[in-house]
Amino acid sequence: MNDASPFARKVRVAAAERGLDRGIELVRLNPHERGAELVAANPLSKVPTLVAADGTAHVDSLAICIYLDTLGTGLRLVPLDGRDGFAALQRHALADGATDAAVLRRVESQKSAVPDRLEWMERQRHTIGRVLDRFEATVAGFGATMAIDTVALACLLAYLDFRFPADGWRGGRPELARWYEQFAARPSFLATRFPE
Repeated sequence: MNDASPFARKVRVAAAERGLDRGIELVRLNPHERGAELVAANPLSKVPTLVAADGTAHVDSLAICIYLDTLGTGLRLVPLDGRDGFAALQRHALADGATDAAVLRRVESQKSAVPDRLEWMERQRHTIGRVLDRFEATVAGFGATMAIDTVALACLLAYLDFRFPADGWRGGRPELARWYEQFAARPSFLATRFPE
């Protein structure tokens, strides 16, 4: 687990919403160091990785959230059937794709500033903006819904605040900002804040 990973945070929020957070031992690792423990569980050397009590390793945040939905007693977060389920998974894919772009942009921003890299990072910023604009147009329909798509979206927005505060994602997106402020007050979200 990495405290700065929005994907690890998504899993931690999901675990808390399912009532499983106290039963999960968090192991903090830097995936870029490719430590033996992480690589043994996940040859991709990525976080999050969840090793179940039976030793089975679960990789990828969505796959882990699906697994967590088979445990605990809270509301199921990953709808796997019907029209509403497909819509939630599509919204999750948009939020996760924008999160990928944000994480890649962050990684690239730590390297030397060369024109090609700066152009690439700007393309990622625009991709994220288009996804946020889509959510601005549709977020009013979310209400107080708690599912994998809303968790992924909230983690993306928190990550943007954490890593790219100067971008000001709230500008021109009042509905999304209003929705996020309500979601961000959830105990599961407060308990999984990014480091300061």
